[in-house]
Amino acid sequence: MGKAQVLILSGYGVNCEVETGWAFEKAGADRVTIAHINRAIAGEVSLDDFQVLVFPGGFSFGDHIASGRVLGVKVKQELGPRLTEFVRSGRLVLGICNGFQVLVKTGLLPGDDEQVFAPQKVTLAHNDSARYEDRWVILKANPKSRSPFLRDVGTIACAVRHGEGKFLALDNEMARMKAHNMIAFQYVDKKGVPTQEYPKNPNGSEQAIAGITNKRGNILGLMPHPEVFISKTQHPHWTRLPDLEEHGAGLKIFRNAVEYVKNEL
Repeated sequence: MGKAQVLILSGYGVNCEVETGWAFEKAGADRVTIAHINRAIAGEVSLDDFQVLVFPGGFSFGDHIASGRVLGVKVKQELGPRLTEFVRSGRLVLGICNGFQVLVKTGLLPGDDEQVFAPQKVTLAHNDSARYEDRWVILKANPKSRSPFLRDVGTIACAVRHGEGKFLALDNEMARMKAHNMIAFQYVDKKGVPTQEYPKNPNGSEQAIAGITNKRGNILGLMPHPEVFISKTQHPHWTRLPDLEEHGAGLKIFRNAVEYVKNEL
């Protein structure tokens, strides 16, 4: 059995690194390291020592220009070759909220068959509501996804906290994502049906998309925050939902990552 060692990059307005680290610790990771991105760029922290790389939520560089844009440029320019090798080796990359925006703006998601950093063909735009959305939603995972993050996830409750979460894609790119089951999560109604209805779909995302993967499935990005539903008491209605399990539904995503790198990578 291998080890699950997780690197979470912080700095420049990122603010969800501690919760995300706690989620991986609860999921059984052998080591969780939170490091400023400049330490990774300088080589003080090496990607070679980790099996999971995480871009957590926050407001990197104050969301200037566009959410995730500035940090995305920095990541691509300064860590491009090392991150390319990391992804091609099959190791896992997770981007949550602002981290998802970074992955999209760099072209890491959805990527293409030849380049790890592909030309950008999708984006995350301002919410249709024209305001910051802070609410709980229901997500449904794609049962046909090949991503190890999504194994047996099903339908989960999750929190969103973003102002730019509307997923948009070029028509041919949307078709490619559907054909290869790269749509990871969709916003759904109480019956589990993908919806464009606000606020169940909090931002107006096309096809109700809340998260996507690359074709291989080892990169996952999503706008909602699974790291804030690790214990049932984190759910806003936990006292009125007696059937909630002790562990929050979001923990499954982190456990899947840990178990994959320990047992299969």
